[in-house]
Amino acid sequence: MMTDCVFGELDFDGCYWNGHLKLDSFGEIRELELMIDSCYESQTEISDRQRETCRAFLNKWPELQETVIKEIIRYYNEEERFAYGPDDPEESAAWWPELESVEEMVKWVTLNGIVIESDSIAELCREGKRCLYLLFSYKWASGDWDCNGIGIRLVDEEIDETGYQDIAF
Repeated sequence: MMTDCVFGELDFDGCYWNGHLKLDSFGEIRELELMIDSCYESQTEISDRQRETCRAFLNKWPELQETVIKEIIRYYNEEERFAYGPDDPEESAAWWPELESVEEMVKWVTLNGIVIESDSIAELCREGKRCLYLLFSYKWASGDWDCNGIGIRLVDEEIDETGYQDIAF
């Protein structure tokens, strides 16, 4: 266990520094899981770039929230909705609600975690830009399906990719 000047108390599992981060998400203070990637190139310490990634994200988050939810709406309607699930039209309609507004979508998704990329991946894949992932769970498509949730990659606080949560790993 260690205490970091930006992230607070963290535990190292041999690959990630794990902790918690409090964040206001549409007026509700949430305690999120925080993972700081240290899996590559023997990076065992948290870097200044990773701290700056978190600081820059936290500064932009108030204005970024609505953009993120609009991206989830786009992803849901264009890629996820009706992609799997029951064949029966009535069951399918119940599984996949119509979600078009930010207010509606906020009721269906929950921001659960943040993953901050390692320095070596940032250098190798993103020219050293700041990169973190937002991990969301959702309430649609309930049943026996294995729901991976939604992951959004932010590069320099701009949406870069949206997909399943495993884009972060």
